[in-house]
Amino acid sequence: MKFKNTLIVAILLIATNNTYAQYSGDAFRFSQFSNSGTARFDALGGNKSAVGGDLSSLYGNPAGLGMFTKSEFNLTPSLNLRNGDITFTGNQKSYSGNNADLNNVGVVFHTLTSKTSDTKKGLLSLNFGIGYQRKSTFKNDFNFKGTSNLNGISDFFTENSNREGVAPTNLVSEANYAAYYAFLTNYKGGKYQNITYADADQAYNVRRSGGGSSIDFSFGANVSNKVFLGASLGLASFKYTSIEKTNEIGLYLNPSNNATKDYNVDYTRNFDSNGSGINLKLGLILKPVNEFRIGLSFESPTWYSVTDNYSEELYDNKQSYSGKDSYPFEYKLNTPLKLNGGLAYFFGSKGFISADVGFVNYSNIRFKSNDNTVSQTTNNNIQKNYKNVINYSVGGEYNVNNSLLIRLGYQSDGNPYYNLNNKDFTVNSYSGGFGYRFGVYYFDLALINSNAKLYYSNYTLNSRNEPIATIDTRRNTIALTFGLRF
Repeated sequence: MKFKNTLIVAILLIATNNTYAQYSGDAFRFSQFSNSGTARFDALGGNKSAVGGDLSSLYGNPAGLGMFTKSEFNLTPSLNLRNGDITFTGNQKSYSGNNADLNNVGVVFHTLTSKTSDTKKGLLSLNFGIGYQRKSTFKNDFNFKGTSNLNGISDFFTENSNREGVAPTNLVSEANYAAYYAFLTNYKGGKYQNITYADADQAYNVRRSGGGSSIDFSFGANVSNKVFLGASLGLASFKYTSIEKTNEIGLYLNPSNNATKDYNVDYTRNFDSNGSGINLKLGLILKPVNEFRIGLSFESPTWYSVTDNYSEELYDNKQSYSGKDSYPFEYKLNTPLKLNGGLAYFFGSKGFISADVGFVNYSNIRFKSNDNTVSQTTNNNIQKNYKNVINYSVGGEYNVNNSLLIRLGYQSDGNPYYNLNNKDFTVNSYSGGFGYRFGVYYFDLALINSNAKLYYSNYTLNSRNEPIATIDTRRNTIALTFGLRF
């Protein structure tokens, strides 16, 4: 980035607290990607560290590739159905949406290395795999409205303008000047004041798209049918686009004649981020006896390079005047490492039960840019707002006969936030499904129900007294895997 552009961006960043919050929020958003799974493992409650022998091992514990005894190909499309309720200033409305995805597609090639019939000693096989996985989807559209008795957009721009601390004609931020021009703020005695009335009608419209994905190159080794080792290299990428608009209509007191007049403004934030990176996975599965397995896996941070084009605009519908600030920026992002462990117990050929525990410390997210002030403030915000979580899941599979299998699972992803006034962001998922085998072909079906509570505001205030919508989200996912052994 040229020096002139860097200087302008630095001044604008100092002028607005919202942008710091945006970078720490993005750093967390791009660190929440989860490894994909086949419909079989989805029905069991997620990636099973100790089970192995499934193409989910390409993306979870690569040691599971060592358990393949044949080459295999499969793909997993899915349909995501979203619905929920949005509560804002006492009003409630329902919303819904859906989207189709390709969760993953992959292939594993089985290679025997043992040249004797002894299957109890030495390196017996090496299996190699490559797969594409969809790690997250950002697709989500919603809208709501209400009358806010809390602080409105004018309070936000009053704070931002006072942060600059200069007269209106010297404001660096065009959006801050547009707020003054639209009579959301007034400059008096060297300070900006909010001159709008408390009651204002607000309407929000949010349109999000994009997602994260990865291409994984993995191998697994079988040593004496007791120890299974694996490693994986992931080439990750993401794209995130969001347009978040707030229309506010209210009254202000004209400081020149004390007359009450109405205003109508649109405040819009545009997000456009692209990232690419790399990560490593290592895995181990021990099978001390045929009935029992212990699995461990380690996933390194993903080292991302990110190009970010963020902008915000205030448009005065009364006077057809707008002020827009753009923040082109590039930075490095290191997501936190992940540790997973699991146990599985097999009831002969009739099925198994399995349990997994995962650890992620989101306060270890690291943000780095050429601007030391932005980097330090963002990392401080990350450590202040996020914490470590324990995720766990349980699941079981039962073989009805040689062809039909049924499955059930449960997964809980812990609350990653600090200090949110007892707001709980734990996500609980319930799953089930079945599989059918016929010759060298198979298919698996999974149904996953997830429930979560989200909170949304298009701007933040120092007092944290901005109007906030509560979004109760219900997500139902149908995943179907088609497979072939060869």
